Amino acid sequence: MEYELYADIWFLTNFTMDVMALWAAGKMMKQRVCLGWLLLGAFVGTVGSMCLFFFLSNYTWYQLGVHFLVNPLMVWICYRSRKWKQFLGQWFLAYLSVILLGGILGWAASALGMAGNLWLFLAGAAGFLILAEKVLGYFRRQKETVCELLLVTGEGNIAAKGFFDTGNLLMDPTVGKPVHIIKREVLGKQIESGALLTRLVPFHSLGEENGMLEVVTIEGMYILKEEQPLYLDKPALGLAKEKLFQDDRYDVILNGRSIDN
Repeated sequence: MEYELYADIWFLTNFTMDVMALWAAGKMMKQRVCLGWLLLGAFVGTVGSMCLFFFLSNYTWYQLGVHFLVNPLMVWICYRSRKWKQFLGQWFLAYLSVILLGGILGWAASALGMAGNLWLFLAGAAGFLILAEKVLGYFRRQKETVCELLLVTGEGNIAAKGFFDTGNLLMDPTVGKPVHIIKREVLGKQIESGALLTRLVPFHSLGEENGMLEVVTIEGMYILKEEQPLYLDKPALGLAKEKLFQDDRYDVILNGRSIDN
């Protein structure tokens, strides 16, 4: 059986797929990619795979050369990573993107019977990757808004989880500090023993025009972020019931002004 090979179509199709795969890998790893290096890497990858195809008669050697020589070189040219762990992550995600693209193209060709409409399939595959990146970005942002906390009190330190809420801008007029909202049970024992004294702070919220919130002040609070821990001296914590918290992912709703105070 003989096949006709159109080198120009093969080049354009593979080059486009390589560009999208490298772009998608960079997005998933949150790395800024230079367009020039991305295009150069995709060009080297496409030309390299075509050269191996034409000059190697053994298909097994061709596959080995593409997977373990051409593709790693393409990824390295694009990102120029000097760390093995980072490079392997980029290589893996680029392969994952290629597999997704190839799967979409194969399914469309067999299911829709439009094998010749490659550019339409590539556009659909690109749209899928963009959508996937948006979804991954959403869940990544949700994860990043939840952070580890260490509450410093006179009775000892308490580990907790905090959630940044830009809508929480409540201020304590007594001490002039932002009020973070905490599950009452976290500090329940210290409040009952009298180690923490409560005071009332007025607040306004949906469904309650003139409410009063019990607030305590503790010695300090560490917000353990990846880049650098943030220490808040004598933070004000408003005591709230469990029903205010949507789930068990966090114990403290951090004030939107926390970064600036």
